[in-house]
Amino acid sequence: MSTLAEIEEAIVRLPSPQVEELAVWFEQLRVKTSKVPEPDFLARAKAVWGDQPAGKPLSELVSEGRG
Repeated sequence: MSTLAEIEEAIVRLPSPQVEELAVWFEQLRVKTSKVPEPDFLARAKAVWGDQPAGKPLSELVSEGRG
């Protein structure tokens, strides 16, 4: 098996438990090989503004903007 088409054909013929096992393996591989970590926006905002930023709450600003 050397082409994607051959691999896809082989996957279609697998029994369901093996397809599930393959899906788990692919997910683990994807997670392991992803090089860019997901940003933690909440931690970044708290580092910049603290737990209770000064001023109006965001919900109030949004309400004012909507009229």
